[in-house]
Amino acid sequence: MSSILVAEDLSAVGGISLSAALPVLTAMDYQVAALPTTLLSTHTSGYGQPAVVDLATWLPQVFKHWTTAQLAFQQGLIGYVGSVERCQLLQDYLVTQKLALLVIDPVMGDLGKLYTGFDDRYVAAMRQLVQLADVILPNVTEACLLASVPYTEALNLPQLLAACQKLLKPGAHVVITDVTQNDQIGCAWLTPDGVQFVGEPRLAGHYNGTGDTLAAVITGLLGRGFSLTRSLELANQWLHIAVAETLSEHRSDGRQGVALGGLLRAILTLG
Repeated sequence: MSSILVAEDLSAVGGISLSAALPVLTAMDYQVAALPTTLLSTHTSGYGQPAVVDLATWLPQVFKHWTTAQLAFQQGLIGYVGSVERCQLLQDYLVTQKLALLVIDPVMGDLGKLYTGFDDRYVAAMRQLVQLADVILPNVTEACLLASVPYTEALNLPQLLAACQKLLKPGAHVVITDVTQNDQIGCAWLTPDGVQFVGEPRLAGHYNGTGDTLAAVITGLLGRGFSLTRSLELANQWLHIAVAETLSEHRSDGRQGVALGGLLRAILTLG
């Protein structure tokens, strides 16, 4: 069983971030070290202002304890971090780890704008953090922020991917996760043959936590030895299953994350 460090926010209600990553990666036979970067009473979409605990003073104690206990991890997944200070704390710890795989989802914004509470200092801190990554999974907005490229609907995808690649270490990959082509939504990345894309038909509605779930599945597959292309194909197929299942349930409360039953059954068929 491989060990994986997952660092992102934990919402008590909402079914996203750590709440989504834990069952996904556990089903993929990982021993998960769940490291909340922030504690929230709910996620921030639709519930009003959540009660929030900033864990910046706790994280150094965790890292000190883990170092003393001689804990080591084979893989890592970093999602929402939330502050410049926490980015630096994570970066300082990660450079001491000999990870075979580090995936970073640089959660900062969407629809052309930074999330509330973030500024240019946070973008700069995330640019530093992603230099440690083997794969980064920004959405279009986050890719534009990282690359200092203006956000526009007339997206020059090859240019944006190339600009993001320059931020990464040799051999690392940027995968933009919310690319729309024709009637499909999926992932795009750059190879020597040009831009590659895998996607699934776009389903109606907006669903919290899809990016978190996708990042966990991609990370888990890569850590199990699947190629980047196959990991992205399977992850998009399984996320489509999850969104379709969510639609079929006709949920009365749309603020919850996506249904994971079908996705987890698909994972378990891998053996």
